[in-house]
Amino acid sequence: MPVQAEQGRRPLGRVLLTGGTGMVGSSVLSALRNADSASAILSLSRRPSGYKHSKLTEVAFSEFGDAEAVTPHVAGIDTVSHCLATYSNCVSREAYEEITVNWLEALLHACETASSSMTFCLFSAQGARPDRGGPSFALKIKGKAETELFASTIARKFAFWPDYIAPTGSRDGWKMADHLLVPLQRLVPSIGVTYNELAISMLKTATGDPRQSAVLENGELRAVLG
Repeated sequence: MPVQAEQGRRPLGRVLLTGGTGMVGSSVLSALRNADSASAILSLSRRPSGYKHSKLTEVAFSEFGDAEAVTPHVAGIDTVSHCLATYSNCVSREAYEEITVNWLEALLHACETASSSMTFCLFSAQGARPDRGGPSFALKIKGKAETELFASTIARKFAFWPDYIAPTGSRDGWKMADHLLVPLQRLVPSIGVTYNELAISMLKTATGDPRQSAVLENGELRAVLG
């Protein structure tokens, strides 16, 4: 689904994408390639995506926790889409916090150093707790990351809280629950969004949301789709 330029919307301009080879990030990358208002896409990733496009530049990058290493890549950027994430059950708590919080802090510092007059979109999680409460350490850490984002001097900042995210395309990599939930989400769209819908909601928020900061939960993500 192309993301067309619309009257009254701000352009995406030069976009920095992280996590472009993950499930959400790859959907955002696909949407960006079809977005009229994205003039250039710089993807920082640990491995190539396999995409080829005239406005896409991919940089093999592993120093996400080093603000000085990140800073040259954010010069002239108008929109940041930070989709770099990992599953909490695949790494230790310490590694999860490093990836989720420390790497975000480095990117935020680099953005503030280069130019804080940009739009920053953070792929977060439903129930992330800025007060770091609740039983889930993953949601506490996600909440800590959001706190860092909203405390930054970046001009516009948004966090996205989808409910169930339904995979699109091939069934390769589907979890057991997806075989039940994907058909259910098609019948009852309000229980979640697809990866492609989440990507389009993120881009539409970046270009059209009049607020300076917001957390968008699932219902608002669906409303943005129209």
